[in-house]
Amino acid sequence: RSSILEHVTIVDTPGVLSGEKQRIGRNYDMPQVCRWFAERSDLVLLLFDAHKLDISDELKDVIEALRGHDDKIRIVLNKSDQVSPRQLLRVYGSLMWSLGKVFKTPEVSRVYISSFWKLPYSDKNVGVHEIFDQEKEDLFRDLLDIPRYAAVRRVNEVVKRARTAKVHALVCATIKKMMPTMWGGEKRQ
Repeated sequence: RSSILEHVTIVDTPGVLSGEKQRIGRNYDMPQVCRWFAERSDLVLLLFDAHKLDISDELKDVIEALRGHDDKIRIVLNKSDQVSPRQLLRVYGSLMWSLGKVFKTPEVSRVYISSFWKLPYSDKNVGVHEIFDQEKEDLFRDLLDIPRYAAVRRVNEVVKRARTAKVHALVCATIKKMMPTMWGGEKRQ
């Protein structure tokens, strides 16, 4: 039993469709479902396979729907041990370039590079196994910090909503002064 799971709920959504499968469609709006989960989540992991970096139209739509939750998003480049170090550099560069176009931000979210399964690492990347282990530790540390940062995130959400409510009240008060007949002040007009 892992202590990391005591205060964490993991939701594994269906994979994003690509290629011919995109045309088949779904019986629900995948980007909006992902947005709904992101609004209620403290962390969103987007997993990429080192062999399949295709950012499909559906994935672009999902990332667009996640806009506003950028601080929660982390990227995982999985099965990184299955490619040579030289290929890994190309894969990482290609992923960052593609994500930069989709996220439309100067800096893409944190990317964890490793192989997240119980099998030993492939011999293709003997020189970088230590880096893979450090990346795994960083990801697990991020997961362990979720409860601590969740409280801060919720307080920040309340502050953001309070500011929005205050702005709304000020706009309503200004409109009321400018248009007194809407609120029964025909005499002032």
